[in-house]
Amino acid sequence: MEASQVEAVLREHIRLCSDLHDLLLEEGRVMRSTNSPPDEAFLLKKREFLPVLDKGLQLLQKVNENPSAFPSHLGTLVTEARDQIMKLMMLDRENERLLLKASLPPKMKEVYSNVAPGQVAKTYAKYASS
Repeated sequence: MEASQVEAVLREHIRLCSDLHDLLLEEGRVMRSTNSPPDEAFLLKKREFLPVLDKGLQLLQKVNENPSAFPSHLGTLVTEARDQIMKLMMLDRENERLLLKASLPPKMKEVYSNVAPGQVAKTYAKYASS
């Protein structure tokens, strides 16, 4: 694969990661505002994104077939792509927590929502100094 093709694949991957980041941000906003899991229409929107990601993965695999031919001047793009993936993983983890919270039975939700931010840290603070 030529350097220009590798660069195009990396730029497309970064764009896809950015689009997915926007989608995950939207999912988090939905769950925070409604305190419930995303509706079926939103889940369909996420499912429709999967084939696009699969195609991007296939292109990245082609780039990886001959790593010795990888142009070293594209290192900054690789770093940017890795950073995007890390942001996606952290955002997805936060959304998983929101989904878990939204999926709790009503009585557990009530107990869970009464915990003030930092309350657990304050409770265990005395043990941290030991």
